[in-house]
Parts: sequence; C-alpha cells; structure tokens
Amino acid sequence: MADLHSAVRPIGIGGLTALTDTLILRVPHTAVRTLGREFPAIAEAFWRDCILDAAILMQWAVNLGRKDARSRLAHILCELAIRYGGGRGDPLLEFYLPMVQEQLGDAAALTSVHVNRSLRTLRQERLVTVRGGMVEIHDWERLMHAGEFDATYLVADTFPDRQRRLVFQ
Repeated sequence: MADLHSAVRPIGIGGLTALTDTLILRVPHTAVRTLGREFPAIAEAFWRDCILDAAILMQWAVNLGRKDARSRLAHILCELAIRYGGGRGDPLLEFYLPMVQEQLGDAAALTSVHVNRSLRTLRQERLVTVRGGMVEIHDWERLMHAGEFDATYLVADTFPDRQRRLVFQ
C-alpha cells in the first residue's frame, strides 16, 4: 500500500509514477487507523508493509553509496525477481519489466548511458538478458553475487513467532 506510513504521520514524501495502467484508490487515514484497531491481523499486515518499505529504502541507501553501476543493476534485477516471485525467497527468473533504461537509471541513480553499458556487461557475462521489456535471468547465483544481493530484507515473514507474540499481544 503506497504511503501507508502517512496514516500515522501524514506528511507527503513525493509522488508515484505508474508504469502500467493503474487504478488508485484513496483511503482516508481515519479509515486505515480504525481498520487497524478493529482487526489486529490487518494492523500486523500494515506494520509488515511499512517494515518492508523501510528495509528496501535502507538497502538502496547502501546500494547508492557504495556500489558501482553494474552491481546496482544486478541488485535491482534480483530484488524484482524476488518480489515478482511472491516475496517468499524464490525468484521469478523471467518477468516483464515495463521500464525503459531512463527509468531504470532513475531507480538506480544512473544515467541511461550507464544503464545501457551495465546491462550489456551483464548480458556479456551471461547473467541476464533484458530485451523488449522482458528480463531473463540465466545464472541466478552469479547475478546475486554481482549485485551483492541477499534477499533477507525482502522475505515476507518479517517477524519470528516469539517477536510476533511480544509485539502484537
């Protein structure tokens, strides 16, 4: 859910860009808070969503600060493969990516020239092919290594059972 944290602290953080046809529904903050109070399982799902957003943000702060262009693109492709795979840790090795190189560059803080060169390098290394909006990952292990990727921050089961009992009871 986009901007879910604003139900608690209503400040704008920027805009969203839809890459495909999208239906956007606005839910009033009071409705989100009421739903969370009345249904603890939904409150936990909201909490997990916020934690996932924060984990992705922290990971990308690290990526932008210390990785080169090739590693950033390898990382974003790994992240997308895990997310398209359902967030349980199993990657989807072929998926549609409705982004042009300029948008990939925006996501990874790179110029489209750097994106083009880095994708070519990843293709020449036989790690991945990006063509016509399709991504095909040829060597998952080596692509993860190239992107210094560890899917732990994306895994859907954020709380071990003991922590869940302490936080939500």
